[in-house]
Amino acid sequence: MIKTGSTDPNTRALINALHRTSIKHDASIWKRVAELVARPAKKRCIVNVGKIERHTRPGDIVVIPGKVLGSGSLSHKVTVAALNASTSARSVIVDAGGSLITIPELLKQSPKGKGVTIII
Repeated sequence: MIKTGSTDPNTRALINALHRTSIKHDASIWKRVAELVARPAKKRCIVNVGKIERHTRPGDIVVIPGKVLGSGSLSHKVTVAALNASTSARSVIVDAGGSLITIPELLKQSPKGKGVTIII
């Protein structure tokens, strides 16, 4: 069976950008995120807001190489970068004072990956 990878041009561009940044800045975190994003859509991670609450502290920066769902609550400010997020997850994160950005935006903000945590 032939491995084809993602057919979505945006996802392919993101994977390539993650690999380039990983090599350019010697940041292995972006290589790992690229591997997780390159998975088939059915095998990508799905993270609830409650899990973000349990694994972060105020001011943390988190990358989720999948989808964020709104189950749970968030009591502190975090910056979340994800491929996709439900509308309820967006509202919970913003109501807590945090922000929800895309992975390419986070890649521009923190190309070396300092202080960034992956939640899967």
